[in-house]
Amino acid sequence: AFALRAQGYRVGIVDTDLYGPSLPTMVTPQNPEVAFENGGSEIIPVEAHGVKMMSMGFINPTDSMVVRGARAAPLVEQMLTRTQWGELDFLVIDMPPGTGDIQLTLSQSVSIDAAVIVTTPQRLSFADVVKGVEMFDKVGIPCVAVVENMAFWQNTELSKRVEALLDEDASSSPPLPEATRKSLLDLVSAPQYIFGKGHRKRLAEMWGIENTYALPLEPALSKAGDSGRPFYLTGASSNPSIASQYDRLASDVITEIQSLEETKEARPEVMFDATRNMVVSITKGGEEQVMSPTELRRRCRSPTNIKELITDDVKPIDIFPMGNYAVQILWNDGHQSLMPYSSFVEGYRTNNNNNDSVNSQLEAA
Repeated sequence: AFALRAQGYRVGIVDTDLYGPSLPTMVTPQNPEVAFENGGSEIIPVEAHGVKMMSMGFINPTDSMVVRGARAAPLVEQMLTRTQWGELDFLVIDMPPGTGDIQLTLSQSVSIDAAVIVTTPQRLSFADVVKGVEMFDKVGIPCVAVVENMAFWQNTELSKRVEALLDEDASSSPPLPEATRKSLLDLVSAPQYIFGKGHRKRLAEMWGIENTYALPLEPALSKAGDSGRPFYLTGASSNPSIASQYDRLASDVITEIQSLEETKEARPEVMFDATRNMVVSITKGGEEQVMSPTELRRRCRSPTNIKELITDDVKPIDIFPMGNYAVQILWNDGHQSLMPYSSFVEGYRTNNNNNDSVNSQLEAA
């Protein structure tokens, strides 16, 4: 939200987690007291650093919310729609974890342009990402980016101390060979993947989500979130590499939303023609491309798709889109494939201005 504001946009953010609202802790507003107008039917948002904000934690800062699920979703919807946001370019909706009533209600009752998935490297988190992408696709909301928190750890302080010791040692005795010095510094500064190397590459292969970002375990990030001062505003100068991730995320979300507006009907139509025993893809321009079911199945990159066991009579029994970038295919042998259009539709490309940086990220992952 604050990276979007830095680019000159009018931005609001709403925290829809009733049971554990985090926005009041992470951002301290100029005036934390929420005002009501028109007999309490309209809520005036609080503001911090040019960003308008609303959370149940601002409305009810002292008491815990004890609300059953059936009542939670309507409360969130009222908080969102009754807040007087004014003219905004972007409203960021911070949803609670999972795929429950709140997420489904908002997805169906509010016009949402795109979703950004936030996860961690563990396999268990990847399973939640899958559920999230599938839920948003069912309600017609494309997932345009994935942010991976706690992706790695770098001991920068140790690196600085080792480098200083090497410099000090070089002034009082014969220095280490340059190759040895470099190897030692590379060793102590290398990223440590404490929770595994994550699944960003797999997400790109499965759904074509190319905008992926890795945020490290960084004490300054945690400190900023706990102190009510957004890291993007307070820690950017001392951690420019992390701040640049936020800038790139904001820019890529803008680009994706603009592309979606321009090409809402651009994704190919894919179907199985049983009379010809061919999978047919029809592009936006009306061009028809055909591929045998066997060849299409061989292009599936799922680890459970064993190419040696693919038979000539394999056929798709159902094909349906997953967002704007991929299709899910159910096969007659029980296998399921999630395939980006770019893996089998000739000439299909996603609109992404950062392919070089994205590719380097994926290779690193």
